[in-house]
Amino acid sequence: MQKSFAEIAGTLERYGVTGTTEQMLDELEESYARFSPEAESDKTLLLLSVLGSGNYDYSSRTFSPSHNGVYSFDTEVFDLEKAYTTFLVGVSALDEEELDFENVREDTSQVNWEEGSGKTTIAFEWQGEQHVLEARVRNDWFDLSVAGELNEIIKKHESGKQLYFTDDGYQGCIVFYRTQEWAKRFQEETGIDLHDGS
Repeated sequence: MQKSFAEIAGTLERYGVTGTTEQMLDELEESYARFSPEAESDKTLLLLSVLGSGNYDYSSRTFSPSHNGVYSFDTEVFDLEKAYTTFLVGVSALDEEELDFENVREDTSQVNWEEGSGKTTIAFEWQGEQHVLEARVRNDWFDLSVAGELNEIIKKHESGKQLYFTDDGYQGCIVFYRTQEWAKRFQEETGIDLHDGS
C-alpha cells in the first residue's frame, strides 16, 4: 500500500524539507489518482519536485526560489541565457548564509544559438574567492557537469555539508545541501539514491 502525500510530507519534515499545504497535498492526490498504472511515478520524488520548483515569472524572466530545504529544476531549460544564474539562485536558497554566491555573471557570447552548440561560462564570487564554471551547450539542455563542478568547490570549504542530487524519474533534477549523515539516513528511509554530481 502506497503512502499518502500527507504521510510522505511528514517524513520529509523530519528531514528539514517543509512547505507543504493541505491544498497542495489534496491536489497532488487528485492528479496522482489520474495517472495510469504504467506511468506511476514515485510520490516522494513528485512531492520534492513540487516543493523545490520555486516560481518563475515569465513576463519579467525572474526566478524566485522556494526556501524549504530542497531545490528542483527541469534540465530542459526555458531561459537559455540565464540557465546557470537561475541554478545558482536555486542552490543558494538551500542555505542563504553559507551559499551566498555573489556577482554572478553568465557569459553566452561563445554560444551558437542556431546550432545549439558552444559554451557558457559562469563567474561568481564565494567565500572571498572568484570561481568560474564552464557549461557545454547542447541545444536547450542543462549541462549537469556544472552541478558536479559547483559541488567540488563547495566541498573544498569543508563545512561538513555538500550538494546531493537525484533525478525525479523524468528530466528533473532535485538538489539538497546536507551532511553525509543526513544523506545516509534519508536514503535509507526513502529509498531515494543520492549522488554528488561527479
